Amino acid sequence: MSDVRNTEHTTDLEPQEFLAAASPRSEADAVADVARQAVEPQALDIAQRLHVLQVPAGGSAVVVDVEDYLDIYRDRPRRKKGKYDVHDAASLLAYLDKHGEEETEVWADLDSRTITAVLNAHTDRPLTEADAAGHGDHRVKLTVKLTDAWKRWAEHDGKLLEQSKFAELIEDGAADIVRPSGADMLEVAQTFQATIGVDFKSSRLLDSGERQLVYAESVEARAGRTGTVEIPKDFDLAIKPFEGGDTFRVLARFRYRISEGTLRIGYRLDRPADVLRDAFGSVVEQVREGCPHPVLLGASA
Repeated sequence: MSDVRNTEHTTDLEPQEFLAAASPRSEADAVADVARQAVEPQALDIAQRLHVLQVPAGGSAVVVDVEDYLDIYRDRPRRKKGKYDVHDAASLLAYLDKHGEEETEVWADLDSRTITAVLNAHTDRPLTEADAAGHGDHRVKLTVKLTDAWKRWAEHDGKLLEQSKFAELIEDGAADIVRPSGADMLEVAQTFQATIGVDFKSSRLLDSGERQLVYAESVEARAGRTGTVEIPKDFDLAIKPFEGGDTFRVLARFRYRISEGTLRIGYRLDRPADVLRDAFGSVVEQVREGCPHPVLLGASA
């Protein structure tokens, strides 16, 4: 019987040392090993929250906040933080009523039309006190949203439309028109619908301030027949620029153009930027009256 030899090898080396001996190593690798072995977990502050740890894969040292990992396993985190968005003043006030603290700051930014509340902001206590500074990472922001009514009228502001398109706009927004009445404006819209295809010849200003447009029908059976359309010089809208905000009265002035018998008509809103500024100011005032914290004009860091 032939001898059976044991092919297993034994070694007193640790696994890492065995792997190092089994593969070719450079002097740089050896130096890197020594550097990595020298980086043991070390506490960096008194509370021993921050530790320096070595990442085996890359061999680099990283700083780890142990508390961030422990928060995952707690029933509740150590403190409140997060960024939240609301779309009306009532929701912002409800959030502040639930979570607001003594150090809460409220910032109203006129340019972006946002109101941001920083609930864990810095306090007015001396900097020597432990709770003088806040993390500033618990925030709720109100971004006012334009209403469909405002977007509809603003979209066509300054544009000259075909008669049918303008008539549709008046019909869709009749509920927003307060002068002349919505019913009177609907009659104007119906007149524009009825005069599609006629040749508009001229216009004149009436003593009442209305504008009279003169047209001639071009249908063969009615060739030469003329008529007029009276439109007011302006009209008033009563609309809410922002969701949940106040209603504002907006003046709109009629504009028109007659070119080669074709009428194009539209309107120009009177200082819409001022209306939006005033509307946002009313939202700011609503927040100021409803929360115990001062509202500062500007943007938070």
